[in-house]
Amino acid sequence: MTKCCGSEEAMSQKQIAVWLKGITIAIGVMGLLFFFLVMPYMAQDVAAGYPEAAYLYWPGMIYGWGIGIVCYAILWQFWKVCVEIGRDNSFSKENERSFANISRLCAVLAAAWFGGIVFLAVVHCLGAAYLFFMILLVFISIVLAVLSAALSHLIYKSYELKHEQDLTI
Repeated sequence: MTKCCGSEEAMSQKQIAVWLKGITIAIGVMGLLFFFLVMPYMAQDVAAGYPEAAYLYWPGMIYGWGIGIVCYAILWQFWKVCVEIGRDNSFSKENERSFANISRLCAVLAAAWFGGIVFLAVVHCLGAAYLFFMILLVFISIVLAVLSAALSHLIYKSYELKHEQDLTI
């Protein structure tokens, strides 16, 4: 038997929002650890193991931090979605815009990964493992861009239906 709409459903929305915000914060903390501890360590390790590529340390760090900025922009957009869910306003123009922004940012990531492939190929530092990994990242970024665009569209259509329904009542 389904429960009537009431405070229990709103509480459920708030609980979902709290969980999503917690996950977002955890991902943000893991990102900080990766971009400021793991990435520099790995870059130093590669520079030590391949002295002929050591000149790529700082360009690689700047590239990685640029990727990090885009990732945090995506997390910020997702945080805004979590806030709207907590307000029991899941089907809103704000969420539609946030998912559209996430889609664009994922496309930027795909272009950045592809640009990295081209750059590494030009300077003759593109090994098979790097190529495979970066192609995978391009693919994942494109998939996330398409899924985010689809969610944006679905949320917009749901918002319109909800708005029409509110006007008829």
